[in-house]
Amino acid sequence: MRTELATELPDALLSRTLRIVEVYFTPEQEAQLAQIATKAGTDAERLVKDVVLRLLEDEARFNTAAPELPVLHLGAMGALHRRDIYNDVR
Repeated sequence: MRTELATELPDALLSRTLRIVEVYFTPEQEAQLAQIATKAGTDAERLVKDVVLRLLEDEARFNTAAPELPVLHLGAMGALHRRDIYNDVR
């Protein structure tokens, strides 16, 4: 099966050198894809395109920088020990 994503992806997402993506599957993999696509009510090529586009969207959404954790300044209080919080420590 040959999958062409260039017709589906906006130009901004494509490399300047990559225009067409070809994906090759074993006959067993193609049969499995066809079976999954039939259950989903679509053809195998559309299923692969949808999955790849969803992957690209997820990557763009989750690759943002992690927010910085707040820094808590305890001041003169200092470090807490278990004995300062619980009475069961002897």
